[in-house]
Amino acid sequence: MTIDKKIKLQASTEYDLDIISHLCQDAILSKEEFFFDKEKKLFVATLSRYCWEKEDAKFNQDNTVYYRVVCGLQIKNVSAINYKNYNNKWSFLNLLAITHKENKIFLHFSKSMEFILKCKKISVLIEDIDIPWPTKLKPNHNVK
Repeated sequence: MTIDKKIKLQASTEYDLDIISHLCQDAILSKEEFFFDKEKKLFVATLSRYCWEKEDAKFNQDNTVYYRVVCGLQIKNVSAINYKNYNNKWSFLNLLAITHKENKIFLHFSKSMEFILKCKKISVLIEDIDIPWPTKLKPNHNVK
């Protein structure tokens, strides 16, 4: 992937947010790399995003090399944030989905953890900050 192929998307509707959620599924978030600025009503985070868009055969013909990329996440109009099942002992969080319901944006993580951001309107931006790097590890969702 070259620099001109970086992803930069903005969501202002639930449909837009579904696309961003899909692209951010299985992103890894360090507990040190998210911040809520109450004065600016802004939540920001840096993610190690799994590149689901590279699952296309033209990018990954032998299915043995996958990609991750550093990605910025910005959510505007946040008046408050609450945490459900947040454990500060975990160094990394695994983002499963981003959803919206009743003026709230939910960041759903593994271990039934959630960040609940109170927002009157959807304004979410993701942007790849670097170029993707290869990994042999692909997220696996075998639920028993």
